[in-house]
Amino acid sequence: MKPLILLILLTTIYLSKTSAQIFNAGIIAGTSMTDINGADKIDNDNDFHKWGFTLGGLVNAKISKSSLFQMELAYIQKGTYQPPQSDSMGNNISYKIALNYIDVSLLLKHKIKFNMNKEKVSKFGIEEGITFGTLVNDRYTLNGSDLPIPNGTYNKTDLSLLLGINYDITSNFFLSLRYSNSIVHAISHTSNYFNFYPFATFNKGNNLVFQLTLGYVFNKKKKDI
Repeated sequence: MKPLILLILLTTIYLSKTSAQIFNAGIIAGTSMTDINGADKIDNDNDFHKWGFTLGGLVNAKISKSSLFQMELAYIQKGTYQPPQSDSMGNNISYKIALNYIDVSLLLKHKIKFNMNKEKVSKFGIEEGITFGTLVNDRYTLNGSDLPIPNGTYNKTDLSLLLGINYDITSNFFLSLRYSNSIVHAISHTSNYFNFYPFATFNKGNNLVFQLTLGYVFNKKKKDI
């Protein structure tokens, strides 16, 4: 994991030094709150108990007066966690599925401008896009013990749609809150280890992610959006 994080940081620094004036480079870091739809076999809900972190870099460029295109490269921890809970047989069960990815996100960010108390507000924005993920490691823990998972249980690639809001704290710092939902199953429906039948709807086994990040953009001018 450490070499991957170092690679992301070095790539970001390189882009910040070599990109043309039209581009801005930056870094992002934050937390993720995740679940896997349908993985909770006790009460069959999505409660987002699993927390993780994300760290990466970005490059963006203005495409209009109030919009920009942004590409991100980030390491992110996803998966699901079930705190100790009694099942229908009275057994106390706790498990965690940790799925860690390198994500490449392509998104559009749009500035929202409105008036409040006769003053113009232009620090908020919306963002939407798509994320391509590669699974770099995984871990399954049941009642505190690691269990081996058969090959083919997890899909090695992830494809997600995302939607979020952002807030410019300063001309360089921003906050981003987004939600993403994968459209490729994180847990394969053909796997015999995690059986989704008869509940194998289109979204079962998919990554669900809430993500809050703090970003810093290098050399961003105040006139930029």
